[in-house]
Amino acid sequence: MNYAMELEQIFGEHARRTRILHQELDEINRATADRDRDHAERRAAGLERVLAQAEEDEKARVAAEQRQAELDRLEAEAQEQRDAIARAAAARRANDVVAPYDDDDPEAEYYQRKSWLV
Repeated sequence: MNYAMELEQIFGEHARRTRILHQELDEINRATADRDRDHAERRAAGLERVLAQAEEDEKARVAAEQRQAELDRLEAEAQEQRDAIARAAAARRANDVVAPYDDDDPEAEYYQRKSWLV
C-alpha cells in the first residue's frame, strides 16, 4: 500500500470539497448581499412613503388648526355683534319706559291701560 498516494488522494478530495464549499459560501454571500440590497431599497421606499404621509398629515393638521382658529375668530366676532345688539336693544327698552311723574294724575289710568280697544 502506498501511503503517499493515499494521502494525495485524501488531500485532493479535501481540496475539491473545500473548493465546492467555498463556491457554495460565495453563492450564499452573493444571494445574501442581493437580498440585503433589495431589502434596503424597499426599506428606503417605505421610509419615503412614511415621511411623505407624515408631511401630508402635518399639513392637514396645520390647515385644520387654521380653519378652527378662523371659525373661532368668526364666532367671537358674531358673539360680539350679538352682545352689542342686545345691549342696544336693552338701552332702547330702558329709554322707552315712560313713568308718570304724578301719581295723582287723574288721566294717568286712561293712558296706562293695557288695551286701547274700548
